Amino acid sequence: MEPRVIHERDGNLAILLIHNPRLRNALSEGIVSQLRCALLVLREDPQVGTVIIGSAVEGVFVSGGNIRELRGLDGSAEGLRFAEVMQSVLELIEEFPKPVLAVINGFCLGAGMELAMAADLRIAADTAVFSSPQVGLGITPGLGGGQRMIRLCGRGHAKRLILTGERIDAAEAYRLGLVDQLVPAADLWRAAKAVAMKLSSKPQEAMTLAKRAVNHSSQSSLASGCAYEAALFGLVHHSPASGDLPLGTAQSGATCD
Repeated sequence: MEPRVIHERDGNLAILLIHNPRLRNALSEGIVSQLRCALLVLREDPQVGTVIIGSAVEGVFVSGGNIRELRGLDGSAEGLRFAEVMQSVLELIEEFPKPVLAVINGFCLGAGMELAMAADLRIAADTAVFSSPQVGLGITPGLGGGQRMIRLCGRGHAKRLILTGERIDAAEAYRLGLVDQLVPAADLWRAAKAVAMKLSSKPQEAMTLAKRAVNHSSQSSLASGCAYEAALFGLVHHSPASGDLPLGTAQSGATCD
């Protein structure tokens, strides 16, 4: 089955589910492009109050980037292009005029963490696992994740997680501020929808402006940090590199068209 983003609606909640079971939801440029298209449509839909980004694959949110795609990046210029394209979609999520929730049901690794950190709120199952393993695989975070991690949990914790590639459980992610709400796995979607419906009940204009104000005050230099991060990501692709997929099952199969 081809990797895709599944669209669902529950009242005024729009739910986008990543579905790439063969590669354990490895995040490719094709999947991110589908997210972008969906978000552009939902942005203009007055019936949508909140967007939820989650997974249609049991036990995994996103296992990292698509290793074949990353290995195929031809030199620094191509690495930079890839990072900038991917960053543009995460920026769309971050600047989206309506609240965006990331619902994390399991492994949230590498590019998965970068995606989740772009959302307004992160709700995770107590069984979720987090890691930023890129450095150990010869590359760097390139989608803005390093910049956002600093803002969420502080410079010291961000350095530790990025430089060591340490895997942490959901409780530790919550303690560090990477996760905003932790719930039993069986209650994950019920809890996430309850939060989303509460956000959707607020006046949309006020929600949009309040979100914009928080983003401006806390991330005024994010653009320059992301540009620098993209340049570094491009730099490490002067020669073929490994991807950021720590799960062996995600290292085979086709990429998105």
